[in-house]
Amino acid sequence: MRKPLSLVLMMITVFASAGHARPNISDDTIHVVFAGDHADPTIVRDGEDFYLTYTSYEKYPGLKIWHSRNLVDWQPIGYALHDYVGSVWAPEFIKHEELFYIYFPTSTGKNYVTTAKDPRGPWSDPVELEVSGIDPGHIVDPDGNRYIYLNGGKFAHLSDDGLSVTKDAEKKYFGWPYPDDWEVECFCLESPKLLYRNGYYYLTSAQGGTAGPPTSHMAVSARASLPEGPWEDSPYNPIVHTWSREELFWSKGHGTVFDDADGNWYIIYHAYLQDKLAFGRHVLVEAIEWTADGWFKTVRDPKKEANIVFHANERIHSDDFSGSELDIQWQLMGLEPPFDQYRLADGKLHIEGSEEAMITLQVNPEERDYEATFEFEVEGKNAEAGMALYYSDEKHSGIGLSDGNFIRVSNGNRRLESSIDTSSIRFMKIRLRDQVASFFYSSDGENWTKQDRSYEVSGYQHNALGSFSYIRPVFYLKGDGVARVASFRFQPL
Repeated sequence: MRKPLSLVLMMITVFASAGHARPNISDDTIHVVFAGDHADPTIVRDGEDFYLTYTSYEKYPGLKIWHSRNLVDWQPIGYALHDYVGSVWAPEFIKHEELFYIYFPTSTGKNYVTTAKDPRGPWSDPVELEVSGIDPGHIVDPDGNRYIYLNGGKFAHLSDDGLSVTKDAEKKYFGWPYPDDWEVECFCLESPKLLYRNGYYYLTSAQGGTAGPPTSHMAVSARASLPEGPWEDSPYNPIVHTWSREELFWSKGHGTVFDDADGNWYIIYHAYLQDKLAFGRHVLVEAIEWTADGWFKTVRDPKKEANIVFHANERIHSDDFSGSELDIQWQLMGLEPPFDQYRLADGKLHIEGSEEAMITLQVNPEERDYEATFEFEVEGKNAEAGMALYYSDEKHSGIGLSDGNFIRVSNGNRRLESSIDTSSIRFMKIRLRDQVASFFYSSDGENWTKQDRSYEVSGYQHNALGSFSYIRPVFYLKGDGVARVASFRFQPL
């Protein structure tokens, strides 16, 4: 009998981030190291240190970098990308010799690479690789030759410095032929991640589509004696997969295999939480083991539901904007290069609007239930500012102010509420509970008036709307004006 999701979640142990020793990630345990949307994770180890980043879409700054020594407690240390080159998708984080590299594709169809001596930065300006495709994956052979794989099994040679492609890409891997009767979104051979061990190159790829049915996504493995193949598929495929919609996590896939300094091996991948696709793809880690015949597989039985342990890492906190720089939790969308449309001064965040785009200031909560509050004011006859539960510029719901008028936003559609006196409104709040969003406004941040319409937002997800986005609270500004954000409060429920 299927257990209610609420009961399953009550049974899950939640760990705080407080100096744990290296975890025992083994047997039947999956560790959820990032809830909320942290899609397409990529990880690199440098000695005993792990560094991780993931897809950042249109958010600026991009490619947020996290550090850990035990794989479950993570701290943000900076951003790798400060130049806009398009919407950033699945990256590849590696170290070669004494330099760190992040390879990443964008919505423009181009691939880039940025480098740093230290993951904390500074990072170089992005360099275009001049090869098409997505999801770049890097490998070096024992002689130091460098190669890159891309979606569709495409393979190309890299220059010695890793900053350019020296030969046209060729298709070298054709994927694993899963059974015809499986329910998937598409074949979608993507996310090539490579490692070299004991004379073999191992290629871990994603198949089945990132969203779609709960059983769509998967991570599959192949090996070869040469970096270009020919490739032999693993007898243990798929390595990770959701076998039934009864499982707590859906669409498991996009995996990277890696080891720790003690010789233990793991796989990191992403997945949606059951019936909660609106919150995006979470990051999961579990143990793998090597077989006597030179393949790897998960330690646990992949067809049985695992023990699940959640770890809180992306902690959102209140902010009074009194610093000289934006806190690392904040990212913006809709800015125009050179991204100088905001500044911190007088204890406020000042944002200049644009006629061309809606600007959003946002955080990425791991919590599914919370209250978030912005204190602000807006000036400009054509300017509108407010608070929304945001999926995209086209799909968001919230409340706002424009030229002395109160605006109600429903799925991106705006309606003027002329009966509401806006002269003293300074605070707006969103309450998200059980995937229902309610909005409030106030003059003092203590006494609140509830907006009369709430919104069921479980449909704000890729299977319904596309775009691989997720819900999060944002402050937004539209039109030619100036908004001044004085404070932000965040309270998990």
